[in-house]
Amino acid sequence: MAVLSKRNIIIISFNIFSAVSILFFIGLLAYLSKGLPQTFGQMLTSPNVLIPSITIIFSVFSVYFIRKFFLQNTRAEIFFFLIFLLTLNFDGIRSIIYILEQLDKPESYVLILTRLAYFGKILGVFALLCFAMMTIDTEYKPFATLLSAIALFALFVAILLPFTPNKGVNALFVPGLDFFFTALLIIKVLTVLTLAFNYLQNRNWEYLNLAVSMIFILSGSHTLFYTASPFGAFIGMAFLATGTVFISYRIHKLYLWN
Repeated sequence: MAVLSKRNIIIISFNIFSAVSILFFIGLLAYLSKGLPQTFGQMLTSPNVLIPSITIIFSVFSVYFIRKFFLQNTRAEIFFFLIFLLTLNFDGIRSIIYILEQLDKPESYVLILTRLAYFGKILGVFALLCFAMMTIDTEYKPFATLLSAIALFALFVAILLPFTPNKGVNALFVPGLDFFFTALLIIKVLTVLTLAFNYLQNRNWEYLNLAVSMIFILSGSHTLFYTASPFGAFIGMAFLATGTVFISYRIHKLYLWN
């Protein structure tokens, strides 16, 4: 009971943080847009504002419905999956960066915000890896310690990672190390392989279904984070939503929630 209480406290804290962040995000967009020749409505139609906004809305509602679906009984797998969904809120930083670029603000501002966006991205990828690890029969109890460790590591990488300007593409600066993308890809592959290994170990098709759903989620979140195309955003959201629904249903079926 104590463990579940701690998990729910962390999730609720993240939800409150998300709600405050959204209000701040909307207010900041409205304030910054005053210096632009376009109206607030016109600004919202820009892919660099619209795509992150839709991602944030998806994050908030998916966390709410998944918690209801699991009766707030936050098993370790679902806990880390919810953390991943909450990290999607960091995508909203792209909108602020886009407006700052339109206002010709110093690139140092954009660099700081880019690091914060990549912190969310790295933390989300590691949260999915932890999700896959938690599907193994033995549950890692000090989940708060594990979450703190991956959060500190994500922050450490985001601070030290070199970036180069990428103006006009998706508002984010580009990591200056090609190895960074390779490292993220390796972590994503390990996440899928862990779920596939669980299938081989347990001979339960639900784990294989989880692996396939994870591919959809990883592909969708990657597309939404990097694309500046409405069509790309549609594909990314379709993949992410499909993977989220299926992975939630499969976990629910796997552990026979009632």
